Amino acid sequence: NRGGASRGSEPRASLKYAFDDKQSLSFGYGLHSQIQPIGVYEAEAVDGLGNRTFPNKNVGLNKSHHLVVAYDRALNQFTRLKVETYYQHLFNIAVKDDLTSPISTLVLEDGYFTDPLINKGTGRNYGLEMTLELFFHNNTYFLLSSSLYDSKYKALDGVLRNSRYNGNFAFSLTAGKEYEWKKNRTFGLNIKTIYSGGFRMTPIDFEKSAELGQTEYIEQLAFTEQRPDYFRTDFRISLKRNRPKSTSTISLDIQNITNHQNLGGQYYEVMSGEIKKWYMMPLLPVFSYRIEF
Repeated sequence: NRGGASRGSEPRASLKYAFDDKQSLSFGYGLHSQIQPIGVYEAEAVDGLGNRTFPNKNVGLNKSHHLVVAYDRALNQFTRLKVETYYQHLFNIAVKDDLTSPISTLVLEDGYFTDPLINKGTGRNYGLEMTLELFFHNNTYFLLSSSLYDSKYKALDGVLRNSRYNGNFAFSLTAGKEYEWKKNRTFGLNIKTIYSGGFRMTPIDFEKSAELGQTEYIEQLAFTEQRPDYFRTDFRISLKRNRPKSTSTISLDIQNITNHQNLGGQYYEVMSGEIKKWYMMPLLPVFSYRIEF
């Protein structure tokens, strides 16, 4: 039985005050716990005598205090506005047991780590979010959301760093419109757009990578670089036909319709001896047909 399970209460409370039937203010608090990625508990290490060990089988849970204040207002029967601010204090975070290391499970990308961990890390997230939503009305809907935030962490080295996911802002729009077309046929248009700050990266140690023949990073400069802003728009066009005993839908989804190149990361390529970049999904059309009985 591997996994450092711990027992204890997780108190949570919420309070909501309604000014009238259209607007309200709410407060919330909660203590939350999170297990480590399974790869942390299952990671094996082999000592000098060839003995297999599981150095992190008893690592404890990551924990956090969450505070939320939200204002909710119905602008009319079909439109809703919500503004929310939050603060998260992260503690008991599993970090590498090394006073010079910036490694924390808060920023692990693949969830697999063989070096010994200890629950002495911290972190904090805070931000402001706004959501404007039009529920389906007159065959139209939309959801507009925006977020400003900051995400930092500390490992055992005591340095306050950007987390991997600290893009600082994010905006998204999802919208759609349906048109009645002929008898029992509906023509639909949908769009989803995301624009956000790029995630953080750790610079590559070029000389060490060339020496070892693999990608090596400058750990002491963890997440000091940032990818360019992320942008992606997906578009969908569909035709639905209703029959007495079935409904059929034919659609074309064009993912990343602008073919925007979003940087996914970088690596050291042994063959060329250069640092290369890789990019996320390009424009991708997806045709589908669905029938429901």
